[in-house]
Amino acid sequence: MRGLVVYGDGTVRLKDDISMPVINDYSAIVKTIACGICNGTDIKLVEGHLKGFSDYPAVLGHESVGIVTEVGSKVTKFKVGDYVLRSQLDPDAKYNSLWGSFAEYTRVYDYEAQERDNAGGNIGDIPQQVIPSGLDMADATMIITLKEVYSALKRLGLKEGDSIVIAGDGPVGLAFANCARIYGASKIILTGHHNDRLSTALNVGADLALNSKTNPDYLETIKEELPGGADVFVDAVGNNHNVNDAFALIRDNGTIGLYGIGIKDDIPVKWKTAPYNFKFLSVQWPIPEIEASIHDELIENVVNGNIDLKDYVSDVLPVEEFEKGFELVRSRKGLKVVLTF
Repeated sequence: MRGLVVYGDGTVRLKDDISMPVINDYSAIVKTIACGICNGTDIKLVEGHLKGFSDYPAVLGHESVGIVTEVGSKVTKFKVGDYVLRSQLDPDAKYNSLWGSFAEYTRVYDYEAQERDNAGGNIGDIPQQVIPSGLDMADATMIITLKEVYSALKRLGLKEGDSIVIAGDGPVGLAFANCARIYGASKIILTGHHNDRLSTALNVGADLALNSKTNPDYLETIKEELPGGADVFVDAVGNNHNVNDAFALIRDNGTIGLYGIGIKDDIPVKWKTAPYNFKFLSVQWPIPEIEASIHDELIENVVNGNIDLKDYVSDVLPVEEFEKGFELVRSRKGLKVVLTF
């Protein structure tokens, strides 16, 4: 079957020699409909510098939506015809896989049934859950990012009435603004480099969106808006410059959340600008149990219109046009780019 394979040197190829997944009693086979290109993790996997991964060649992808085509004899969580998130492909002798969702067919697992039967089930590193059939399935790939962000805010302890500053205007940063509004944040400020995305930030929930590249006084503007400092600051990109902004803006005993992957060692951290007391919490990797626990709540917000998936998905292309898709992501011309099978 076909799928996107990466080699860790910037190369992406559409291959047709990937092994079909094999069903067992506790799994279900899923035909992939669409998979989003993750602007962070996928690009780092392509280029060969995702921390902790080096087993190339590998099947790419983790933001997939598909339809269940066959279920194992002991599966009760999924049925044929269900639309599901985050199906994955097991590694084989030829291709490794961190998740492997950019393949035509993948699997989901009924770990609850395994636990029920004392068959050694666990949630694994990604929750796999059913979504409503009435959604646009290409747009629905964005639910994965939204769930990660929604659960990250829960881990950061954002509560109603808190103020939050978000650094980053990609899909993740915009999702933080959207979800912070749902959480009831009193003031939501977002910084970024792209005016069109900053306009979208205002549409999805931000009270103020500032271009930190063209506005040299953006920190002073934020301090005027939040004279006591921000309750929560989130670096949605993974950049020491954003961490330094956090130190300058966080209130005493506030929380700095590091979500973006890719912090480097070559930019000095300005510790002296920080208050004496603050919390620094890395939420760079989802905790599956927490992400699974907020699934129904997040889906309800999609269904009732608090989240409009079309605010995020800018381009939908057939998988054969993957090169164009990756160029849209790298050039920042695409917000969330989705490839369909």
